Amino acid sequence: MKKKLLFVEGNTTGTGILALEKAKKLGYEPVFLTQEASRYDGLPEAKCRVHVTDTDSIHELKRCVSQEKAEAVAGILTTSDYYLEISAKLVQELGLTGNSPQAIHLCRNKALYREKLRSKSVPQPDFHIIRSMEDLRETRESVPLPCLVKPADDSGSNNVRLCFSWGEVEQLTSKILKIERNARGQKTSQTVLLEEYIEGPEYSVEMFSWQGKSTCIGITEKQLTGYPYFVESGHVFPAVLPTDVQQEIEKTVKQSLEAVHFQFGASHSEVKWTPNGCVMIETNARLAGGMIPELVRHSTGVDLIEQQILCAAGVAPHWKQVVPTSCSGIHFIVAEKAGRLSSVDNLEAVRKLPGVEELMVKAQVGQAVQPPKSFSDRLGHVIVRGKSYEEVVERLHKISNMISLKIS
Repeated sequence: MKKKLLFVEGNTTGTGILALEKAKKLGYEPVFLTQEASRYDGLPEAKCRVHVTDTDSIHELKRCVSQEKAEAVAGILTTSDYYLEISAKLVQELGLTGNSPQAIHLCRNKALYREKLRSKSVPQPDFHIIRSMEDLRETRESVPLPCLVKPADDSGSNNVRLCFSWGEVEQLTSKILKIERNARGQKTSQTVLLEEYIEGPEYSVEMFSWQGKSTCIGITEKQLTGYPYFVESGHVFPAVLPTDVQQEIEKTVKQSLEAVHFQFGASHSEVKWTPNGCVMIETNARLAGGMIPELVRHSTGVDLIEQQILCAAGVAPHWKQVVPTSCSGIHFIVAEKAGRLSSVDNLEAVRKLPGVEELMVKAQVGQAVQPPKSFSDRLGHVIVRGKSYEEVVERLHKISNMISLKIS
């Protein structure tokens, strides 16, 4: 009997549908559980069985498992932040391979994550946890500006902003506190984090864990859009760093994973490098978004999506050391002004450039566009590969200059 892998929802802009295809390639039968199948472009083409059910209900998810026969289910996973916790609960109840719900909860709730890192003396920004406007008023004298304001349990840079005045802090805090449901309709913690703004280059660190032992797959250099928002506009993998810097970044991220008792699978941590060393920004208990797993695959041959699928099925990774043989990068297509998209020009010329591995535009002509405030405002991407960091950066720069958006 072919073993099944159950996917509880997925992300809508990155590797969600790709994971279903890779599960088939590995010999598993993917089964997709969702509240709304129409949310996923490409799901009909994936040709996998779909259960439309309440994916926020552990009872309904267990009913789907019983319909598929529990003994035939090799693993359960999700590529969406919003369903990591309930997937972990299901994994625990069925005795399958995965992280504990407690570890996932600590990563998902950035306020609890900050408190846990503080208890373990892991370097991180100063912070204040705000659960009411009264809390905010009490912290006014102890919060230097500018400061970062963010919801404790959202995803994709939603409502994350650098605030330069107390009025901005109050306005955004009030807005976040009033949000009772997230983008998937789940109840929020209605909690705000005020964080010290850390100057310095930002990196993401791709780790893979098995039975609590974590291996660094690589470090990604990140480019962000301008203030006050923090939307990723591009990546280069692997980052070029001095050996001592790379070692300290790896050590700090491993400390944070140990602090939350992260045991299995891919994690995606964000750090900043400062004159005082590495500072932890956050840890996501999942594969990186922004097509970073594809950059890793192009540069190292390691397919992190496949490895995550195998991990969920209880198969240990076999690598000893991951060594990049080339460099990869991604440029996200974004609007520089608000309006209606009339055209995206020069795409065919870009497609023919050396090193272009993938070009995708999801935006439709006539669609309303704006400068990005969150990941969902990105309009498409181009992935390139090259022999060196310098070659990839040059190609990305050329592509960003060539792609032209007409906005009316």
